[in-house]
Amino acid sequence: MRSDIRALVVSILLFLLWGTGLTYPFRAISDLISNGTEAVVGKLSLPAIASAVFILLVVMGITCVGLLGSKMEISEHLALGLSFLGSILYSVKVFTSRSFNTDAIFVALILAVSLILVLLSKTEWMRYIADAYIMALPVSMCYECVLNPLYRLLKADIYMFSPFIVVPKSGIFSKVGDLLGVPLVAWGTFFFIVALLPVIYTSGGRKEGRIKR
Repeated sequence: MRSDIRALVVSILLFLLWGTGLTYPFRAISDLISNGTEAVVGKLSLPAIASAVFILLVVMGITCVGLLGSKMEISEHLALGLSFLGSILYSVKVFTSRSFNTDAIFVALILAVSLILVLLSKTEWMRYIADAYIMALPVSMCYECVLNPLYRLLKADIYMFSPFIVVPKSGIFSKVGDLLGVPLVAWGTFFFIVALLPVIYTSGGRKEGRIKR
């Protein structure tokens, strides 16, 4: 399968299953990156619109770096490394909150599958897992930049399609409001589409087949 089509398929699946435990390992990594970026940008005291756009560009830039990394045929190591990181993040979550839930099953499952695929040298399947970690970033931005403002505009219940599509209560553009009389959803959608273009371009042209050893 072509690399851009693979990234698209993975993104659609992540989008449709975003609120379920199955995507938790990928959401954990995207949340770490997104929240970390927001925390750093928040210290810069930028205007709301500038801060939101900056966060979006940084997160999408990291996505492009990840896609370029997989283009250099490190998907096997990337998928395994991120699976271990997801396991560590979940362990920290359990330790700090002292609560254990079914998300652990999916964290362990993804890690186990990654280890098995590495042992079996199933490089192509490892690329799917790597792409899931990478494409979770633009999917999370879609939820924050497009779906959150859209649901606010429609005054829709964010749990309408739970547990599959669960929209966050706030997004990076939430503080922008209807700037200059333009609806919030228009601001978020416009900048999301612009930031998505380099991701689409970078997702294509990545080598297929087995990694040469």
